[in-house]
Amino acid sequence: MKKIILLIILFCAFSAQAQYGYGNGRNQRQRQMPQTQPKAQDPDFPIEKYLGIVKYDIKKAAKKSSIKLSSKEGKEFSKILTTYNKDIKDITRINSFLIKSTKQMVDNFQKSAMASGDFSNQAKIRKKMIENLLPLSTILKEEDTKLDKSIKGLLSEKQYKKWIKYNKKLYKVFPKETK
Repeated sequence: MKKIILLIILFCAFSAQAQYGYGNGRNQRQRQMPQTQPKAQDPDFPIEKYLGIVKYDIKKAAKKSSIKLSSKEGKEFSKILTTYNKDIKDITRINSFLIKSTKQMVDNFQKSAMASGDFSNQAKIRKKMIENLLPLSTILKEEDTKLDKSIKGLLSEKQYKKWIKYNKKLYKVFPKETK
């Protein structure tokens, strides 16, 4: 009986090897697909992050700043951020053509520079981008200053520090006040 079971196991093992080619490296290499080099990602310049355009999620901002939205302070905080989000949305909508054209200019330069390996015009492109976006950035800085003043007057010092910490994670930096 033991011999029959041993023969059945050996027969199964040999038939599996013959069918599937276990241990035979040539067959495995033939079945594998040839690997191709991954294509370089298309450039995507984050112009909103560069300009500091942030649309706040009010609940998340309140949670990160330790503010209860049901309180009087929370309702005022919500009102301020809603107004700010609306103003930023209007500004970006009005300047959407400028934003899109500048983003397209930078992306096209990056794509051509990556293809050719020639980054010699980078300074010109950066200068032109700054020149195009300067009026928009000054408007955004004014809005940020208004927001910062109203939030600073509303929150306690501890909450304000948390607010600033939350904004740093969003890559948002408020302009310093000039005295």
